[in-house]
This record gives sequence, structure tokens and C-alpha cells, in this order.
Amino acid sequence: MTANEPLENYVPLSRSPIWDLVRSYYGTLGVDAWGPGRVPNYVTTNPFIGRAYANVIRGFLDDFGQSGGGRARREPHYIMELGAGSGRFAYGFLRHFFSPEELAIAKKRHVVYVMTEVSEAAIDFWRTHPQLKPFVDQGVLDFAYLDVLKDDPVRLLISGREITPGSLSHPLSVIANYVIDSLPHDFYSVKEKRLFERRVCHRIETESEKIEDIIRETDFDYREQPVKAEPYENEIWNRILEKYRRMTGEMNFSLPVGGFRMIDRLSALTSGSMFLMTGDFGVSALSDLADLPPRRVARNGTFSMHVNYHALGEYVRRGKGRFLSPGHSKSSLEMAGILMNPGRRKIRHLKYQFNNHIRNFGPDEFFMMKKIAEENFDNHSLSQILALIRVSYGDIKIFRGCATALKKNLPKVSEYERRSVVEALKSVDEAFFRCDSTVDPAIPIIQLMLEAGAPTEAMEILERNRPFLDASADGTMLVATILYKADRAEEALEPLKDLLRREPDHRGAQLLYGRIADEMEARSTPCRRVTSVVD
Repeated sequence: MTANEPLENYVPLSRSPIWDLVRSYYGTLGVDAWGPGRVPNYVTTNPFIGRAYANVIRGFLDDFGQSGGGRARREPHYIMELGAGSGRFAYGFLRHFFSPEELAIAKKRHVVYVMTEVSEAAIDFWRTHPQLKPFVDQGVLDFAYLDVLKDDPVRLLISGREITPGSLSHPLSVIANYVIDSLPHDFYSVKEKRLFERRVCHRIETESEKIEDIIRETDFDYREQPVKAEPYENEIWNRILEKYRRMTGEMNFSLPVGGFRMIDRLSALTSGSMFLMTGDFGVSALSDLADLPPRRVARNGTFSMHVNYHALGEYVRRGKGRFLSPGHSKSSLEMAGILMNPGRRKIRHLKYQFNNHIRNFGPDEFFMMKKIAEENFDNHSLSQILALIRVSYGDIKIFRGCATALKKNLPKVSEYERRSVVEALKSVDEAFFRCDSTVDPAIPIIQLMLEAGAPTEAMEILERNRPFLDASADGTMLVATILYKADRAEEALEPLKDLLRREPDHRGAQLLYGRIADEMEARSTPCRRVTSVVD
């Protein structure tokens, strides 16, 4: 298509073929879709947000969880994460929600977390990931393919259970971060109390068959046309449009029709209540909505939409649900709690946890705190660094930003401070989920532990992360060096052999192998030289 295409080639955005491209992007790339330089995800995958959501979901279960009898007693309380992506958020949530400390004070109920995706490659990655395996073995983690816009049964891959509309008797918890922005939307504007639909024509300007190239080389043209009365079959959608039409002045907004469908589909899975915790780039206040320019398709790795949380709130309330919002503007991540079919239940625990962990000091505030801290990372004192690591629950970006300053502070630490440093480094290693090509933090963590005079703890980190360290040249060299310095020279040769098979010209591995071989030969210990390894 070109910009001169006739009007009939402009379609409502929700009917555009770009939504098939979005599914293809995630389905083709798998967890690589969230790798460095692709779809941004830090603000919704750090340890802080995982812990915050875990507390909110716990509040929902405290209000709505029930023991019941018969089938209800045997059925788990399911927590479904939509678009679980790289798995980082799930890992942070699971570590807190199913920690021994949390389980010791939690009510005795069987809870199963279900990671879902439209990408089978991502699901395959999760199923074999060693950091997720303990939760599978514990019986609290399952996986499923789920497209929320389709009515297919949700088949759990570990338990084999099939979830269909009405098949759950327990309340259902759902998490959807950066999901609604990837579902169909429609664009509108209001001018002098007249409603216009902003239709779209997309143009793919590449011959490449690679999905990344197609996304990057797709452009859009827009045309507005008056909207006929009640353009949708859904009465509530039309009422929301009519409310906007009656607004004074001009307004540009999107209607998250895919989000509406998602809420309906998830609510239908259970005969009880459904609670959805969602975070996305968007606005919930009507005053903020009124300040927006004409709506356009955004591109962040793939196509995404600025989410109209105000419309979601209208939809939920008109459906006799409850809509929880922070109540003040957010700079990077708008969040909401959506409760459907609440009946007459009070929401004391849910509201308390939402206010405490989302409204008062939530993931958006944490992200802003991090941006303030990173302006002076290199000059932070030891106490400031440790405080940042603790308040972020071992966040990897906080650690990487402070690593240089931490190393600078180590020579003058006291014994008491040294122990605090070691505990902080442990928390970073335990919080990090290894899912992409970024440098494994175990490497600088081990080096800092050695400089802090904690060789035993450094060796524990090394042993726990051997599968990940052995996968990279830098990690392998670190493993071999530490084993060698720990008088385990013969063990140090094995990772060096593997590295030299992969990279025969790796000079560092050749030198270290040769040095170890010479020393062992001097002690009359049989050893093959590096040339035989390369051969």
C-alpha cells in the first residue's frame, strides 16, 4: 500500500493485520524477543515488582480464597501470568511467594503459578531452565500456551489439566504486564462533540522475510472519518464511546478492545471471582487522557499501544467489577487491579496490599528511585550501596551501576561491613534470572567476594552457577582460575579443555592450561599439554 491508497484500504486498527505480525514476532523469537536492544522489560521484570505483585495476589487470596469441599479442596488456586516472556518476572514472584518465610505465615491452600505465552519456543525454554525446576518439583509451577483472544482450552503441560470456561471453582488470579499494549486497539478523536475514528493503512517496505525486518520497515498512514452510531456489537463499548463523545473540547484516545475481550475471557474460566493485576505504559486519569496528541502505533521492538486505563476502568465498573488504581500520575508504568465478579465480599486485604505495594511506594516509584540513584552511582558510599541493593531486593541494574564504587570501598571495610557486603552480593546472585546473553553477574560477584576476603562464599556462588559460567569464555576462565587458586589444579584443567575445544585460539586459556600443566608435571603428575587439547 501507499499513502495514496483509497479510503477503503484504511481499516479500524483492531482489524489491521499488524496483530498477526505481533504474534509472529513473539512466536518466532521466543525469549530472545526480550533480549538486549529489543522489547524493553526491565520495569516489569525486576525483583521489586515481583515481590510487590506477590503481596497483592496474597491479599486477593486472603479475601477470596476458600477451602470448600469436594472438588474445590482438590483444585489448586491458579495464578496465571499472561505473556511471561523471558521468565524474569515469574522467577522474582515465585522466589517471594513460595519462600519458606512466606509459606510459614500463609494460609494453608494449594497454589499453582502458570506461566503462559503465545510462543512455544519460550515455553520450551522455561521447561528446561534449572532456576525454574525447583518450583516444578515443588508442584507449584506449571506452563501453558495461551492466546487470550482465542477460546481454545488452556492445557497445563505439567499436570495435564485442561481449563475451559467455568471449569474452575476457585477464584482466579491473573498477571498481565506489557500485555494489553500488544492486544488490538482502536483509535478515536472527539472534536466539538463529534466522534471520529482514526483508521490505519499499513505499508511493509521490505522484501525480507525476517520478522524483525518486517516490523522495523512497516509504516502507517492515518485517516479520520465520522463514526456511525453504536459501531460495536458490545453495548458497554458503545456507552464508553458515547461518554467520550460528550466531553467538552478536543480529545484523542484509544479504546483497548483486546483488553476488554481478555477480561471477559479470563473471567469466564471460573465460577468465582477473577483478579487481574496489570502494568503497562498508559494513563488512567481523564485529565491526562485529554492532553494526549492524536494516537499512533508505537514501536518498541515490536508494535505497541499506549493503554487507555480510564476506558478499562469504565468497562470494569459497568460490568459490576471493581477497579483499583494508584490514584496519582505515574511516570513510567501505569498499574491497575481489576476485580470481576466480586459478589458481596469485602476486599480489605486486597485493598491494603494494593495501597501498600502499588499505590504508596510501588514499581513506578522504585524505577524513579533507581533513576535518581544512577545519576551518582560512581560516588556512592558503602552504606548507600548496601541500602540500594537491599531496598531493590538484589536488583541487577542497581548492582551493576554500583559495582565500581563497591570495589573502591572494599579495601577499607571493617569485618562487620565485610559480612554485609557478602550478604548483599549473595542476594544479587540469587535474584538474577539467567535468560539472555548479558554478562553473568556471578563473574563480578565472585571477583568482589574474593577481594572482600570471602573465598568460601565465592566458591559457593561458583558451584551454584557452574552450568551458566561454563557456557561463556569469561565464565570458564573465572572457574578455572578460582579452582587453580584453591589448589584444585586438576579440576581446573577440565573447563579449560572444554573452552579450548570451542575456541582453540583463546590465548588466556592456553596460558593458564600451560601453567597448570607445567606445575603438575613438575610434581610428577601426568598431564597432557595444551597442544594435545587443541589437536
